[in-house]
Amino acid sequence: MSINLLMTLLGTTFLLLVASSQALKLSLGDPCTVADYPKLCRRTIKGQTNVNAATDMAIKELMKRTMQAKDMAKKEPKGDGGVAVCLSTFGSAFDNLNKALKNIQENDGFSLNMNLSAALTDYDTCSDAMKETGEVSVSVFYKSAGALYKMADNCLALSTLVKL
Repeated sequence: MSINLLMTLLGTTFLLLVASSQALKLSLGDPCTVADYPKLCRRTIKGQTNVNAATDMAIKELMKRTMQAKDMAKKEPKGDGGVAVCLSTFGSAFDNLNKALKNIQENDGFSLNMNLSAALTDYDTCSDAMKETGEVSVSVFYKSAGALYKMADNCLALSTLVKL
């Protein structure tokens, strides 16, 4: 092997190692790098760099917003439409998020991911119900479900970093 080829190979390897270590430092300093909606994630965790605390904080904020959406849905006229579905799914999502918080305390990563995935499905079910009933264009619930879905997606992403 020629000296030039060897030097090129060593130089390339060195650059790859430096780039990898920089990406790792970024990831360790900002848990939201794993999130699909990093700006929303950063606003939610407010600079928290401890992954467990950031995930806990994100879930609690999502629970708060879910209850706000549920309270709004309760004020709507009763019926069998999309709002009724959202009222039910917001309650289910809240319960799943509450379980997820307990899963962090119990060091149960499998159940944590399962409960966050269930909450994500709940928000998606609300959106689907609003679409099916044609209530999308006039409904604040459709927009709320979309925002809650993004927050839940971020929680799920953060949960992959949780150290149990």
